[in-house]
Amino acid sequence: MSTPTDKRAAVIAVAPLRQPPSDPGHALIANGLLEDVIAELARFPDFEVLAAHTSFGLTAEQLEPPRMAERFGVTHMLDGSVLAHGAVLLVKANLIEAASGRQLWSQKYELPLRDVLTIHNDIAAHVANHLSAHINMMRLARARVRPVASLEAHDCWLRGRDCLRRGTLEADAEARELFERALSIDPTYARGYAGLSLTHFNEWSCQLWSDWETHERLAYEYACKSAALDETDHTVQVVLARIQLYRRNFGQARVHIERVLAQSPNDADTLVQVAMLLGFLGESERAVPLLEKALRLNPLHDASYYAYGLLPYFFARRLDRALAMAEAAPANMFVDQSAYMAACYAHRGDVELAHKHVAQFLEVFQKKITYGRIPLPDEPLRFLLHVNPFARPEDADFLVDGLRQAGLGVERPTAKGAYLPQNQADEACFALRGDHWQASFAQRTAHIRDMKGCRDIAWLLSSAHERIHCLEIAGRMAEGHAGAALDARARAECQRRMRELREALDEAEADHDLGRQQALKAELEQLTEQLAAALGLGGRARNLGDPAEKARTAVTWRIRSAIKKIAQAHPELGRHLEVSIRTGSFCVYAPDRRITWSV
Repeated sequence: MSTPTDKRAAVIAVAPLRQPPSDPGHALIANGLLEDVIAELARFPDFEVLAAHTSFGLTAEQLEPPRMAERFGVTHMLDGSVLAHGAVLLVKANLIEAASGRQLWSQKYELPLRDVLTIHNDIAAHVANHLSAHINMMRLARARVRPVASLEAHDCWLRGRDCLRRGTLEADAEARELFERALSIDPTYARGYAGLSLTHFNEWSCQLWSDWETHERLAYEYACKSAALDETDHTVQVVLARIQLYRRNFGQARVHIERVLAQSPNDADTLVQVAMLLGFLGESERAVPLLEKALRLNPLHDASYYAYGLLPYFFARRLDRALAMAEAAPANMFVDQSAYMAACYAHRGDVELAHKHVAQFLEVFQKKITYGRIPLPDEPLRFLLHVNPFARPEDADFLVDGLRQAGLGVERPTAKGAYLPQNQADEACFALRGDHWQASFAQRTAHIRDMKGCRDIAWLLSSAHERIHCLEIAGRMAEGHAGAALDARARAECQRRMRELREALDEAEADHDLGRQQALKAELEQLTEQLAAALGLGGRARNLGDPAEKARTAVTWRIRSAIKKIAQAHPELGRHLEVSIRTGSFCVYAPDRRITWSV
């Protein structure tokens, strides 16, 4: 007997319809609906679905649930009946546990024949979402009462994800153990790494603000490992989209969002998260319909939908709907939930309720973020603007303005995560002074040794929001700043470092560590270019591929290397440049607020 793999919650067979309509046209519609249900179920990575032609080719006796379980390893069967009644097609769907023959779920649908083509896909998606929620809920209930040592990989994922919803450091640690258990069972289980990424994402974006950089790095590294194992899993793509968004890499976040929607356009659990991400990106016109579609496809959703749903409505300035979502969500599911509610009430003119929710936010903030310490006057606002990745300054201003009206004591932020409203500007300096750069930012000054990447950064800072091609940056730097040829000792050191990089690259490839691979390749290609020029090849580098690709790699490497050096001397500026500078074929400095740079 075949059994579902550890990575799947179920193997589902969809049986042919009982009581097929006598009208050939209605029968065609009914069979088309079944095929659509199969296609939708196949989009969910938790399921394996028996092909339609297999199910439809079996006799009624062969389709008995226990026989399907024995012959095909089927865990669940979906059967249904269709009855034409005047201008309406009545469809009934039943979910059956194959081994026992027990009915687990049933739903009736009425399809007006005149609208059948327009609602056909919605019905198929509705059935698929109901099955997904029900099967995962049942498996989670069983997994909760079993010892961890007996769980399968998918059980660990379900229990770990359930822990993450509790939103505490203790729950994150418990989830991490479960995801590590999943990977010990199956080292190729992409969702194991996705889960580890989410545990660090929770602590990065919501809880351990004091250790922001460590958890940001780990969240990203685990997400990259997950994608390397299975980039077709839409859950993995959602994790990457969230991380890129919170790193302020808005363009890359959009790339992953589009992949999610292409891979799984009707998974309600996914759509509600994508709606929140699009809200932060300022695309409310897309976010709200996706949120409402998720609510429609999964009316029995869990409470997290309400917390996610608050944000798209807030960004769309539909404050009544935002408050309805927030009030239906569990209290303080997110640290900043009460802050958004306070801003909503303030913009509506409900001052008393706005003050109440500001006080509630400050209480949660002191408990979960400063661990009992009374926060500094500007600290709550700095937290809000640091952990909410607004792509549009006007959305950040809308929140800040509401909080001011709600009575939050807001002073000008001066430290990590500093923010100023759109109509004001910071003043900062990044200027070459002899052989060092003077970097003045957030009321702190540091000096950084001159390097090519600093010159690239200075150019970007002086051209905020302007997209500059990597060839232009590489060419400009080459015109007047080429270094002297390497002497024999320097060449030997260069060759030694290249050997180290090749060994490290082999390890990174074995570990499926995409982020580390990219960094190592960039440094290796840069050193190869330097060595080629130094060996007397007329100043021409060896042919390492397309000139634009060489320039992109070299510019990315030297800018990122410079940012790391800057961060060592000036952590606040390093963080700002990390989230504000995007590299690639085009490079751009896109800060989340106006800054006047002296360069």
